[in-house]
Amino acid sequence: GSSFSSAAGEAAWCPARSRSAGQLGTELRAWQQPDSPCRDGSGNGAAKTRAHTTKFSTDAEGANILGSQRPPSGTGSQAYQGPPQGYEASMPYIPQMPGQPPMDSVRSASSGQKSEPDPDYVPPSAGRTGRLYTESAAPTLEPYSDPAQNIPTLRKAQTRRAAGPPEGMPKAIWSDSVSHLPDDEIWPMHAVPLFVFSGRDRPRPAYREEIKFTLRDDRYVSFGLRLRCGTGDHYMGGTIGLLHNPERQEAIAGDRGQLATVIDLVVQPDNTVIVTAVGDVDFIVGRAWMPRGMRGLQLAFVEVIQSKDHPLKSVLHTCAEEPGFGLFGELVARGGPEGLAQALAGGDGPFTVFVPRDDALFDALGGGSVEDMLQAPYLQAILASHVVKGRVPFEALYSGRTLHSIDGTVLIVTFNTWPRGSPAINQIPAEHMDIFCLNGIVHSIVGVLTPAPKPMKRTR
Repeated sequence: GSSFSSAAGEAAWCPARSRSAGQLGTELRAWQQPDSPCRDGSGNGAAKTRAHTTKFSTDAEGANILGSQRPPSGTGSQAYQGPPQGYEASMPYIPQMPGQPPMDSVRSASSGQKSEPDPDYVPPSAGRTGRLYTESAAPTLEPYSDPAQNIPTLRKAQTRRAAGPPEGMPKAIWSDSVSHLPDDEIWPMHAVPLFVFSGRDRPRPAYREEIKFTLRDDRYVSFGLRLRCGTGDHYMGGTIGLLHNPERQEAIAGDRGQLATVIDLVVQPDNTVIVTAVGDVDFIVGRAWMPRGMRGLQLAFVEVIQSKDHPLKSVLHTCAEEPGFGLFGELVARGGPEGLAQALAGGDGPFTVFVPRDDALFDALGGGSVEDMLQAPYLQAILASHVVKGRVPFEALYSGRTLHSIDGTVLIVTFNTWPRGSPAINQIPAEHMDIFCLNGIVHSIVGVLTPAPKPMKRTR
């Protein structure tokens, strides 16, 4: 093969066998060291270079690497002098830039060879378990039993025993939806599910009376669950028809029954349902059928029986007949503002009336006979301040709501017990709520409201 000869200061190749690209790089690295065995003590390897000049192998691998090009040349001690004699070509090599400190490595990126690992070497992660704390050094949390810190204290706070539960709100029933219709108008026909009782009798509640009964039949229990899930026309309930027939379990046209509004259902572990309902008016079955998917439950169009005596009275008649409200009704009828008695008697409406108790009204007007109280100053203003246009039931009241009476008095609703307990109107406690009337609703209060001053009149 061809050989490379070099003059003084030029590099010549030491005898060696064919080398790979990584091995040649290793030789280049070793040849550049000042203490290389191929150099003399003065750092000039020219003499030994000439003594060890040899022919370079021309096998396929070496030819691909060097070809016919000359190796890099230089002058002085910086010239490339080739690999040292007796160099082990199997040693790995990592390329290094001139001036970079030597790197000790056991792996070659090009050859992929790896030296034998140290048997005594243990990696740092071998003794780690991955846990933050051991069982012996784990921190412990102890409950804090000392007084609270960084909390503002309430001074002059007085504990007060909570009042009893708020008065139950009367539940709305189906006949309330038609109470605004005139007496001579026929009520619309209503479609209701029928509960047919075949025992000794059916539940017979009075008008607006609350009763409880138990359902055990599968078709009625299934429909009761539907009502509880919101199928009916009432929250957790709805309007149903109660019938009694000891001979059959189906209703036919002409059967008589009673409407009732379910207000609560409680499912028992034995698959029975306890129903709480409020009684309503009677009805006559017009046409009944069994819809698909109801497990044999009947639906029917019913014709409500309108009695000559309407179940609801006007506001004025209710005040006159209700115990404890008679004085307010009599004073409105005899000495109230012009037209107020006629409006509360059913000529207009609806109205919401906050009726004071007889004893509170008696003390506010100075006592004496009814004739004496009719001569009291500001009687008409006092009576008018208790009447509000519109129907405002208890469920529509909230703390802070503002109402205006017919004379302009501002009425502010408050609840003294969370969430809706102890209602009050202008700080006057309410005693009984939601007395339904034909042309409005009545709320009972234990005091007398103070009317607003007349316009353009300052108070002192």
